[in-house]
Amino acid sequence: MNSPRYSIVVPHYDGSLSDALFLRGMRCLAEQTFADFEILLYHDGPLSRPLPDLSAFGFGDRLRLQVTEQRYNDWGHSLRDRGIAEARGEFIVHFNPDNVLYPNALEVLEHWSRVPVKPGPNPQMTENPDILIFGILMRGMSYSGRGALYRNTAWTDSVLIYTGIPATPGLIDCLQLVAKTSIWREIGGWYDRSQTSDGEIYPKLVRERGARYVPGILGEHW
Repeated sequence: MNSPRYSIVVPHYDGSLSDALFLRGMRCLAEQTFADFEILLYHDGPLSRPLPDLSAFGFGDRLRLQVTEQRYNDWGHSLRDRGIAEARGEFIVHFNPDNVLYPNALEVLEHWSRVPVKPGPNPQMTENPDILIFGILMRGMSYSGRGALYRNTAWTDSVLIYTGIPATPGLIDCLQLVAKTSIWREIGGWYDRSQTSDGEIYPKLVRERGARYVPGILGEHW
């Protein structure tokens, strides 16, 4: 397989979510209108049972499944780091299989990754299309306007829009940032293994290198 444009890194553990949700997540990748991608599906530790059959999705050799010899049990972060090291794509998408990317997500990202950069009034105002941030729906989130955000995953009809603007801990999700593989390797991969590491890694990355904010909502966090 030639080097694809996108590497989609998918950490999984067969006890972490239902087969139905896992298949929903993998199906949304199969339905992408832009198909120049590979999927790096990592199972965290030895399988306790066979994974659901993915053959009907037609991934072919675009899907690379690897089962780790040990279980890391660190919210998938060690698997994200492994994906960064093993990716063949130019950009990396971090995807949890209980989430959703809309069918046009990669197509929209591809468009905005290639739009020429407009000169800003100063370097701090210049976009960086090598790091793309897009909006998502955060399911189960609510906010009264008087304090902290509240999340109950059972409240799927309660939704907030996460724009990733600004990239701030608690207001940006792992799914929302797509960056060149070379950038990930320059910063040492997924170097933080804490539960909320996306909220630590992403703000620092954007603060130091900038980003391009993609208009539109391209997915959902469940």
